[in-house]
Amino acid sequence: MDYAHIQEPVQPLLRSTERILAAQGGSQVRLISQLRQRTPVDKGKKVRATFLFLLAGAARNGRSADDGLPLLGAAIEMLHLSSLVHDDIVDNSLWRRGEKTPNHHFGDFLSVLWGDFLFITSVRMLSRERRNDAVSMLAEASRQMIEGQILEFENSFNYDISPQTYYAIIRRKTASLFAGIAGLAAVLPGAPAGRAKEFQRFGQDFGMIFQVGDDLLDLFSERSGKGRFQDLKEGKVTLPYILLLRAGGQPLIRGFARSGPRPLLERCRALGIRERSLALINRYHRRCTLFLRSFPPSPCRDSLEGLLEFVRCRDF
Repeated sequence: MDYAHIQEPVQPLLRSTERILAAQGGSQVRLISQLRQRTPVDKGKKVRATFLFLLAGAARNGRSADDGLPLLGAAIEMLHLSSLVHDDIVDNSLWRRGEKTPNHHFGDFLSVLWGDFLFITSVRMLSRERRNDAVSMLAEASRQMIEGQILEFENSFNYDISPQTYYAIIRRKTASLFAGIAGLAAVLPGAPAGRAKEFQRFGQDFGMIFQVGDDLLDLFSERSGKGRFQDLKEGKVTLPYILLLRAGGQPLIRGFARSGPRPLLERCRALGIRERSLALINRYHRRCTLFLRSFPPSPCRDSLEGLLEFVRCRDF
């Protein structure tokens, strides 16, 4: 199932979300308009909004009623965009989604303010509509995302990092937002009562799969829209590198700048690093699949199963 087909059941909601995003973030300050023009908002896959809409539809027996969902989706996507702007500053990244980043065009100072502006705008959108449940979710997820980034920074170039520490990092910096989104879906009108913790666990598991898949792109994808081996250059020791290090790959990692990617890639392929990484996240995949099968068959459930497989095996 390709990504466009995955989004098909919720396309009307996604179009409404895009209209809300287009109407938000404006300002009478000319430089803010320039920052917006240099931020590749429209190129995103909007995985988080898609996840929300499909889960809401699956939980309500395939019905994809509006119920303010586009506003929630837009606020979540704007929060995510804010985090990407800040990430690119911290990582000194020049490319995102195939385009140059705001910090490349405007420098770090303005880009920090721009990321803050996007975050505050996402909260303002929800508070104006008195969506206090969503504001609380964004606040808690943001707190955990920051904790994850700090823990990741603390372990920069730590070639002795344990898998447990790596999982703690990605549980906070990525999975926390998906868990919060799933928690919101659990309390929408028409969703089954008393299952909020199950929904949140599903969202967390989905987020873990998403991030491990994203970390694999750093090594193996030429279509990710950002530079390859960026994690390695920035000292982020992700699961694929942990597995390589455990097989005696530290000389390859330390000598990467001198020898280039070919010896490292050849060793990763010989060791089956990609396949082993996927095998290690199968427990999350199995739990997600069991959760989804608790709902009646519907186009939304089918697409959510497709989205689960897409984030697990994607190459862009």
